[in-house]
Amino acid sequence: MPQFMNLLGSEVRKLRRSAALRLLWLFPALFILADFLVSGLPLMMTRQLTLEAQNGLGAIPIRSLADTWSGYFHPLLLALLPPLLFRSEHRYSLWKHLHAQPVSRRAIFATKALVLGLSFGLVLGAILALLWLEYRLIGYLNPLVHAAFPWWALLRILAWSYLGSLPLLALYLWLSDRINNAAVPIMFAMVGLLLTISLGGKELYPMWRRDFIPWVLPYTCAQQAIDIPSARQEMHAAQKPFYNEQKMDVPKVTIVGKYRIELQDPDDYLKPPPPTSKRALAEFSLGCALALLTLGLVEAGRDRA
Repeated sequence: MPQFMNLLGSEVRKLRRSAALRLLWLFPALFILADFLVSGLPLMMTRQLTLEAQNGLGAIPIRSLADTWSGYFHPLLLALLPPLLFRSEHRYSLWKHLHAQPVSRRAIFATKALVLGLSFGLVLGAILALLWLEYRLIGYLNPLVHAAFPWWALLRILAWSYLGSLPLLALYLWLSDRINNAAVPIMFAMVGLLLTISLGGKELYPMWRRDFIPWVLPYTCAQQAIDIPSARQEMHAAQKPFYNEQKMDVPKVTIVGKYRIELQDPDDYLKPPPPTSKRALAEFSLGCALALLTLGLVEAGRDRA
């Protein structure tokens, strides 16, 4: 236990001098700036509200968190943070020095995993605090748009986003440990972002074929955690609908004679498939993260070239 605490203290000291620390406050700040320009500024300029719009004020920060953060900033932070935690070891070739110490290689990896999990949780906590400050300031400057801050709804979204991110965190941590090139996790992040955009609104049957893709899983978990239907997004913001979603005007046709043909009601084709259950999402996320973390621990004990 004292050895583990020494390793944890060493990682914290390295974090204070690394680019990862700047990333921890830069991403929340960029997200709040983007949210203010997209949502906050129009709210400050609002001079008249209908009753329906006033009732929907509480859904605005929920939509911003589940859409802008989960759809853009979240997948990029997932890929950038793990390689930055290993940057000092790779950059200055400290592995021989570290492995010469009376410290288990797997203990070093486990400490990195703990620091990564805590750092990512701190980022999500900072986002929640900054969102509260933003909408508190907007409500103070324009009392017309003042509304109760949806603490529990946002906490639920962040918790499910964190849970859905565990497989990717474990995967990127393993890749960052074994590969001395931060471009590899970043390449995976770009692929994951494209998958999230292209599959964010695609309906497959059954839906787990889409939701169980690790890169889509955080976005799916964030959307599943929303209880307000109006705040839930049907597709990713960067995705454009490829068909007209108007109701098809196709009547039922029945031919009576030698053959009897009945066309099914078009509404049956427009009904979306049932969503993946939250329990299935949680079990898959935890199981996949545990498997990848175990693989990383096993690989961490191998000799390096």
